[in-house]
Amino acid sequence: MAGVMSAMSQGPSVFLLAGQSNMSGRGGVINDNKTNSLIWNGQVPPECSPNPNILTLDLDKTWKVAQEPLHHQIDRLKPCGIGPGMHFAHEILAKDPSFGAIGLVPCAIGGTKIAQWQKGTPLYNLLVVIASAEGNYMDAVRNAEMTIRLKNVQTVDAMGSTFIQDQKHLNSESQIRLGQKLAEKFSFLFFPLINR
Repeated sequence: MAGVMSAMSQGPSVFLLAGQSNMSGRGGVINDNKTNSLIWNGQVPPECSPNPNILTLDLDKTWKVAQEPLHHQIDRLKPCGIGPGMHFAHEILAKDPSFGAIGLVPCAIGGTKIAQWQKGTPLYNLLVVIASAEGNYMDAVRNAEMTIRLKNVQTVDAMGSTFIQDQKHLNSESQIRLGQKLAEKFSFLFFPLINR
């Protein structure tokens, strides 16, 4: 925390990392043969290692020392891996060590279309909310996620859930309600004649 405060005292140069999957980062994402699903292999190249002068704005609106994968809180529908953001920041600091702190603001979401980033769209509005450091990031992320349409991906809304003490993980009652919503969505999609 002391490193973050030291870097922040000079005020960071802030860069928005917006766009699609390549900005979000899929480097090191592999197919896990055991689960037959995509996962990040967890390997961080030296060019992307954490540096106390490279920060990221977290969804809780706090600056933290950046580490890969940068977009894991924003691009949550697919696994994130290495993207260009960390190496970009390292290169800037290598070219000018006196540049000061660099603040990276992850905003990219894979599987989106450029048209979804046009002014006035939910993804554009998410970018504006995050960039302005105003409003509720979680609501903005949720609203953007609810508009994304990917093949073979269904969305179940957990809005209204309650959390355990860490304020990140659902409590038992909400886990049960989410399980019910998941079953309802599955039943609606795969047992349409039974439910109608």
